[in-house]
Amino acid sequence: MVIGSDIEDTAPSGESHSSVAKYIRSIGRHYVAAVVVMTVLIGATFLTVKMALDRHTLQQDISYLTGRQFIRFQQLANQTRAVMRASTDPNMPEYIIRPMVEDVQKAIGEIRAMSVDLNDLNDRVEANLLQRLNGPDPAAEKLRLELDGRLEDFLQRAERVVSAKLQERRERYSFWGPIDFAVSSDSMLMRQFSALIDSAHDRSDVSIDHTRLISAVLLSLTAATLILATLILFIPLLVKLRTEHRRTLDFEIKLTHLAHTDTLTGLGNRSSFNDALNGLFASLDRTGAGFSMLLVDLDYFKATNDSFGHPAGDAVLSHVATALQKTFRAGDVVARLGGDEFAALLPGISDAATLEGIAARAVAAIAAECHFEGRLLPVSASVGGAVVPGHAADETTLMRIADVALYAAKAKRNTAVIFDEASLAQRLEQNQLAAALAFAADRDEFVVYYQQKVDLQTGRHLGFEALVRWRHPQLGILPPGRFLPLMEGHLIQSMTRCIVNTVARDLRAWKAAGLAAGSVAINLPEALLVSHDGYDLIAAAVKANRLDWRNFAIEVTEDVFLNRGANQIAETISRFREHGVSVSLDDFGTGFASLVHLRDFPFDELKIDRSFVAEIGKDVRSEQIIRAIIDLARNLGKRCVAEGIEEEVQRGFLLNAGCETGQGYLFAKPEPASVATERLLRRPAAREVAGRSRKLRADAVS
Repeated sequence: MVIGSDIEDTAPSGESHSSVAKYIRSIGRHYVAAVVVMTVLIGATFLTVKMALDRHTLQQDISYLTGRQFIRFQQLANQTRAVMRASTDPNMPEYIIRPMVEDVQKAIGEIRAMSVDLNDLNDRVEANLLQRLNGPDPAAEKLRLELDGRLEDFLQRAERVVSAKLQERRERYSFWGPIDFAVSSDSMLMRQFSALIDSAHDRSDVSIDHTRLISAVLLSLTAATLILATLILFIPLLVKLRTEHRRTLDFEIKLTHLAHTDTLTGLGNRSSFNDALNGLFASLDRTGAGFSMLLVDLDYFKATNDSFGHPAGDAVLSHVATALQKTFRAGDVVARLGGDEFAALLPGISDAATLEGIAARAVAAIAAECHFEGRLLPVSASVGGAVVPGHAADETTLMRIADVALYAAKAKRNTAVIFDEASLAQRLEQNQLAAALAFAADRDEFVVYYQQKVDLQTGRHLGFEALVRWRHPQLGILPPGRFLPLMEGHLIQSMTRCIVNTVARDLRAWKAAGLAAGSVAINLPEALLVSHDGYDLIAAAVKANRLDWRNFAIEVTEDVFLNRGANQIAETISRFREHGVSVSLDDFGTGFASLVHLRDFPFDELKIDRSFVAEIGKDVRSEQIIRAIIDLARNLGKRCVAEGIEEEVQRGFLLNAGCETGQGYLFAKPEPASVATERLLRRPAAREVAGRSRKLRADAVS
């Protein structure tokens, strides 16, 4: 009943939806009217601008044609005077005057044709709607008519001049004719032409002004219509829709709350718990923030229900819910999963010891007195917990492990158990890996990856270091850190034999293919160096594969100096060197080598550990140690190799410090034999790398 009443109070009514629908239909009709009005206004604006521009174009044509007529008029006046002057000259032959007369007649015809065109343009201007709205311009019309009359009078005079006989022109226009003609052509006509041209320009400017004004008015009306339509039609609609949307959201929120809440205790239910758990795992993926989970199961709850009835059981459940809410923080998630099962999620708690203290407080809070109808009800709970990511990294594993802890707690009752997975899981994994390692060599599961060594100055390939990997049947390729700590005694020796034999076969294949692989360095363990086994192993590989001893290099760590069989190791190393095998002191600077050891131990090169190389450009002390190691190697007459080079700045520093050989991800990662073969086949030219090296040196010097 409570749920039903809440829904009825919060559900959007059908009448509200109906009113919104009616309002939207009304808006649709008004919107169509607004669109029609705006369309009319936009069309009127377009037509007005078109008519104004047409009038402006006609007036520009009138101005242009009047200017041309004026220029032709001046040319005609000059040509007519020239005819009269030539006619008064008795020595001027008629064949010269005749072309001049023809030019005058042609000019008269062109001027009259222009007059016809001007009259047509003026008629078209007068027919323009805007011109009719503005009304006629009497002054401009009078000026145009007077100019037409005077111009026609002038043209008739010019016609009389050129139509007369040559003798008549000599007698009639001997002196005063040119002067009289000049006065008639250069006085009033000139002023009227100028005034008419100015008038045409003025009327053109007026057309543009009218266009701007009318367009501004019409566009303002369009904008006003749009704004009014928005204010009157859409804003009330948006308000209504926003109100309805808010009511719908409130309704959905309440429904969601009801769907995720346990009605008896007010805690979250299983659905809300699962959502919270998913969210915490998503946060773990994004930020790495750990959390913890506790599972709570009541002790003897069935007996309470059977003895005191279900109302008493409900009272116990409410008591437990209150106790849990008081125990945990406000941000923790507490839920009733169903029946007498509860659970809690604690964000930010990823330490088992901290979780154990919290779980103990929860057990104590639940065991507090619970009264129901004057009776004291017995209440206790068992709690099992696990932390993420310490114990699990996914939901299934977390639930399984927490159940295991809860099962252990229920065996004791009224207690809390936090699953100690770290040591158990590690021990289990180590046992499984150790058991599988016993057969790895026989199953040929050890593989060799090769990391290239290069000349830091030229980038030239110098050789490889052989690095072991374990191809686990289920886990895939495992790095040495996963299994080497588990290997002892004969397991290490078996693995090393696999590595040596694999390297020997690869060297033989490269040699047969004509590839210069250089020497391949192999890490020999102390167990093989303290006896003849290591030497015999290399010797057998060289003989079986028809290799040169120099195809191998041996790497040992500083720990050999502390071995009880250090003298025997030194003897074995000396035997290798007698065959030309290079010996490297690996990870130098991280062990306990002393200067006495370096003085007496037979080796050819020092390898600078990657922990120092990684701090180049970050730690001055590491840089000073590197310089000291390089100087020490140089003074002892030994080579120096830097490993773990990943950046150009590290390479540049090592070059300038005097280190000549290096390896690291900057040049190549450890690669299977097939990839190493492809690298040898490519053998990229070192010119680009050498140029880069020279630049690094130049930058360092500057």
